[in-house]
Amino acid sequence: SLGPVPGMRPEALRRLARALSGAAVAHAHDLGPWLNAVAARALAPRTRVLATFHQLATPSGRKRGAARLGARLSSALVACGAEVRSELRGWVPAGTPVVTIGNGVALAGPASPEQRARARARMGLPAGAVAVGYLGRMNPEKGPDLLVEAMVRRLRNVPEAHLVLVGKGPLDDALREAAAPLGARAHLIGEVVDGAAELLAGLDVYAQPSRREGRSVAMLEAMAAALPTVAHGLPAVTELHPDGTTAVLVPPEDVNALGEALLGLVQDPERRGAMGAAARSRVAAFSMDAMVEAYVRLWRASVPVRALRRRSSAPSSAAAPSTSPPPTPRRSPPTAASSRRRSMPPRRRTRSTRSPSSPARATSRTRPATGSPP
Repeated sequence: SLGPVPGMRPEALRRLARALSGAAVAHAHDLGPWLNAVAARALAPRTRVLATFHQLATPSGRKRGAARLGARLSSALVACGAEVRSELRGWVPAGTPVVTIGNGVALAGPASPEQRARARARMGLPAGAVAVGYLGRMNPEKGPDLLVEAMVRRLRNVPEAHLVLVGKGPLDDALREAAAPLGARAHLIGEVVDGAAELLAGLDVYAQPSRREGRSVAMLEAMAAALPTVAHGLPAVTELHPDGTTAVLVPPEDVNALGEALLGLVQDPERRGAMGAAARSRVAAFSMDAMVEAYVRLWRASVPVRALRRRSSAPSSAAAPSTSPPPTPRRSPPTAASSRRRSMPPRRRTRSTRSPSSPARATSRTRPATGSPP
């Protein structure tokens, strides 16, 4: 039963079911919202449920049983990268459709000198500073503590090297204390609600020494901003970055190697420029348009054929052509009523006694579509 899972309240599920009643597909992200959507589907059975997983987080305890049941009731599960896909396949029941659709980012034009100047002013960077920055959650999984330690240990006496941290989390106080030896060269900005990605234009090096990683949107945004990256050589990171071409990848938890990689880029502007240009070129393969096209194909494949036929008469924008067919999501098993209908012999046709001038009676029982995929 999904009911006992913490956070699932009957009234909340009823509200969610009412919201889903007009939707063909409900697409949730990560474990908690997905389990809520699956539970709500019991009250909105015509809505198909899918989910995208962005993190490495194997469910445990009572949530594991709920998640396995939820996988059986979902049309498909989406992993944002190869490592997340492998983790999903480790706990979902055999036969669960698991597909990979990588995160994508919008590819705007290169930042102008004015945009860079505004970003650096917002972060309090002086002229001549070489800014090493990270944007994201300040928790142990993302490794900002390792970044601060590497900066203090190896770049403390490099006056042009500045550290920028944008975000918040449980490590906030510890990071502020650890960065104290850098003095005014440590810029702990905190959470930025609007325009956080715009600050990337003011950085010179992006650093994200994550201990665990799915498919980092911030790392993709840094590539789009033409920044070289320093990171751990995790499988999810090597999917994005060829070592030595767009990033310098170091062994996990090796603070000395991390510091040396940062120092090398801080002191070599020509190398920073070359790696940043390569990153900008490579990120085109991870565009928002490609991601959206893949999701639209998946949503359409998840809707029953009869519903697609009902929608065919309504104007819609066609998805961009694809070079590969969409994955085949799981179909709901036939109901007892539908099984009986298939087993019954065909009815004998009888001559109509209706007068030629009398109006024809509508015989279609097909209900009109009431919604469209989100």
